[in-house]
Amino acid sequence: MNNLDKVKHEELIIILEELIETIRLMRNKVSDYLLCQNEEEAKEWLAFLKEHRDKEELKTLEKEIADRFFYRFDVQICKDELDNNRANLIEKYLIKSNEYLK
Repeated sequence: MNNLDKVKHEELIIILEELIETIRLMRNKVSDYLLCQNEEEAKEWLAFLKEHRDKEELKTLEKEIADRFFYRFDVQICKDELDNNRANLIEKYLIKSNEYLK
C-alpha cells in the first residue's frame, strides 16, 4: 500500500471539517436544500477520508469532490463571504489532495 503521510492526511481532514462547519453556519442563515445536500456529502467525504490513507483510494475521493465542485457544487447559494469560503475550501482541498497524491 502507498499511504498518505499522516500529517498531510490530517491537513485534508481539517479542510473538510472546516468545510462542514462553514456549511453549518450558512444553514443558520439560509434554509436551502442544496446546503443540506452539500453538508451530507461533505460528511460522507470526511468519513471516507478518516477511514482511508491509501493514495489510490483517496484519488477516488478527490475525483468525486472534483466532479461535485465543477459540475454540481460550485453554485453560489448565498452570495456572501461564507459561500465564497465554502467554494474556496473545496478548491483548497482539491489542490492539496492533487499535490499530496502524486
